[in-house]
Amino acid sequence: ILSKCKAEGVSIAHVLFAACNVAWIRIGKVSPELPMMMYSALNLRPYLPSSPRSLSHLASSYWFLAVGYFNVVLPSFSNDSSSRLVWHRARLAKKQCLTAAKNRLLLSRTNYMAEERGNRAKVFASLDDGLHLPPASVTLPPTPASTPDPTQTSMSRAPPSTALLGLSLLGNLDSMYKHSLYPSITLHTLTTGSRQRKGGLLVFGYTFAGKLWMSLGYDEGAYKAEVGAWWDEVRKEITALCH
Repeated sequence: ILSKCKAEGVSIAHVLFAACNVAWIRIGKVSPELPMMMYSALNLRPYLPSSPRSLSHLASSYWFLAVGYFNVVLPSFSNDSSSRLVWHRARLAKKQCLTAAKNRLLLSRTNYMAEERGNRAKVFASLDDGLHLPPASVTLPPTPASTPDPTQTSMSRAPPSTALLGLSLLGNLDSMYKHSLYPSITLHTLTTGSRQRKGGLLVFGYTFAGKLWMSLGYDEGAYKAEVGAWWDEVRKEITALCH
């Protein structure tokens, strides 16, 4: 699949965005009127100034996290059942990824978003613990009305802004897990996993032991049988691209 991606001018990461998008379309679980939004993380280390010598040991550690987030938005409709659609959507994803990486406001935007997420997380943690109400300066998302306002038309309603899923694209992990340092041990499998928020759905994609791996984590309470059907379709799309 690497050679196929190179020939099409995209990477595995771009293909995973496209495969996830096309798979939802294939199982008929998305509205064609609204685009599909996915999110991913971006390594900020290449954009940061050199660390002071006193912090250099932290900056060189894999545990020193420096990431920003961005969205990839793809259409939710299709009139093409061939693999050409996946390659086309992969190129659209590539364009958006490059735009996010080259944005001159990347660092300042990331700092602002990190502060906002931090404040929001503290408020929700306090509410979960039943400690106190949020301060007036922090704005929580509005609670949706139980019944829609009949005076609102579909054109006047604000479009949804929630990402359908996230993709954590870890790259080639063989450069981190140096197999040659442990000749008596065969490292053959690496499984990732993280606790998902309510309604969360996260796909990990990475290369390990010379193979492409995909790992799925999701909130079982929010998704029913459609996740299994969608995941089967994602794997089918990836397999089809290899031939």
